[in-house]
Amino acid sequence: MSRFFLFVFFPFWLLAPLLFFPHVLEAQTVFDWTLPGDKIEEAEGRGLLIRSNPTGAKVFIDGIERGSTPLRLGNLRAGNYFVRLEKEGYSERSFRARVRAGSIVAVFLELQEATGRLRLHIQPVTPGLNQMSIPLEPRISIDGQSYSQTAMELPVGFRTIQVRAFGWEDFSTTIYIEEDTSRELELPMTPASFRLVNTGINRQRFNPSNAGALGTTVLNFEVTTPGTGSFVVKDKDGKIVFTRLIEPFTTWSQTAAWDGRDYEGEPLGEGIYTLIVEAQSLPWDDSVPVKDSLVYEVVIDSSRFIHPLSASSGRSGLLFAPLPDLLPPGSFQFEGSLLGGDPPVSDRPWKSLPFAVSLRLSPLERLEVSAALNVIPRFGGNTVWGAGGSAKWVFLNPSDSALPLEAAAGFTFSWTGKTALTPFGMAGGFEFFFPFKVNLGNLFSFSLSPAALWTGDEGFPWEPIPRLLVSGGLLMQLTYISAGLSVRSEYNFSGGSLRQPFFIIGGEVKIFPPPSNFVFSFIGGIWIRGSGLGGFGGLGIGMIY
Repeated sequence: MSRFFLFVFFPFWLLAPLLFFPHVLEAQTVFDWTLPGDKIEEAEGRGLLIRSNPTGAKVFIDGIERGSTPLRLGNLRAGNYFVRLEKEGYSERSFRARVRAGSIVAVFLELQEATGRLRLHIQPVTPGLNQMSIPLEPRISIDGQSYSQTAMELPVGFRTIQVRAFGWEDFSTTIYIEEDTSRELELPMTPASFRLVNTGINRQRFNPSNAGALGTTVLNFEVTTPGTGSFVVKDKDGKIVFTRLIEPFTTWSQTAAWDGRDYEGEPLGEGIYTLIVEAQSLPWDDSVPVKDSLVYEVVIDSSRFIHPLSASSGRSGLLFAPLPDLLPPGSFQFEGSLLGGDPPVSDRPWKSLPFAVSLRLSPLERLEVSAALNVIPRFGGNTVWGAGGSAKWVFLNPSDSALPLEAAAGFTFSWTGKTALTPFGMAGGFEFFFPFKVNLGNLFSFSLSPAALWTGDEGFPWEPIPRLLVSGGLLMQLTYISAGLSVRSEYNFSGGSLRQPFFIIGGEVKIFPPPSNFVFSFIGGIWIRGSGLGGFGGLGIGMIY
């Protein structure tokens, strides 16, 4: 009687969801193992959707390859399937899925990188040789990545192992790491023979009168084992003009610098000098010390001045006037500048803070290239920016004639958006400029640079008649300080009449204190256009090498 009562009054309505949604009764997917990030979803539709992280894993269903993830199979019949994912370098994943009529099973799997374990045993190859004789402090690198421990877990595949230790020959080998395996590897280290390798010099022509490190040449070399050495400089007649001891070698990288001066600190004259590094080993046994040396010739050239210039307009020179001055080949300068107040074409006073980043370098003896990015972030308005670059070739310098005259020709292309000019003097369009400079003694110089500019009111070179640019300035150059005053004037002849000229006057002071290579700039100026007038100031910082 009690069983009948229970059967009659049991709330069968609780089973209704199970009748209409049978996927609630049992799990549709069974994984071989799970990872954080795995997801399973079932929705209305048809078939099976398989995704993975990373993508591109091959998908096998009941042993048959069906494609790569992400993969959607909408034509699968209802039933049970065994799914396996394979991707090179990752562990295999598999699961069993039940596909029902009227539903789609979406599976997302995280793929785990397949790894194996490796332990290195780094030991001297010579019997009886221990770390008391030559300290063995190995640096381990596997596929370019450094490891501080000798036991590690690595991805499956071929791995290149490199071991370096000062005083020992470099060791390199390639092995294959298998998944879920442990491997031990013996690495025999052999004492290195003493030698100087990977030698080079940063400046073969230099001027001791340049500031700090700019007036120095540096020999770079590596040694393979502990040792001692000396640095000797000889003039063209073989006379020793400078010498010093080099600190004992305790690591590979070594340098020997010379500032072109004698024992008293006085700059030596122009000419060819020979730099010699003589070194010998410190044997770990009773063997005879091994000697090695390197020799380089350098030239002291008083014309090789390295002075910083402004290049924020995409042309190197004064702030608003290009100069024919070049950096020596191999040198470069980069700088960032910021203006405040009421710079030219900045809209309204103190409504923007224009800034520029620039680079100048000299790839050839008489060629220099420059590039700059100008940005005008307007408060409460749109940001305007411009970018440009130039190439400048010097066809006349004081070494070509007895006259103190320098001249160059250059070409500039700049894009300045909807403005024909930026606050740093970058003009949109094409420009040919011809800077000249006359040296007035050792400190001062005067420059003039006419130019033709193809541009437009919005910076695009659509005007058939080029505008005339005339710029010039006065420059003073000291050992650690340079100061300049530059003027830029632009004339527009489009339309058959001379339009309103635009004048900009800029002043700048650059300080490059030794021994650093930093350059600090202080900028100021005014602009005039018709009845308009404004003033501005700014700062800059950069490096020159």
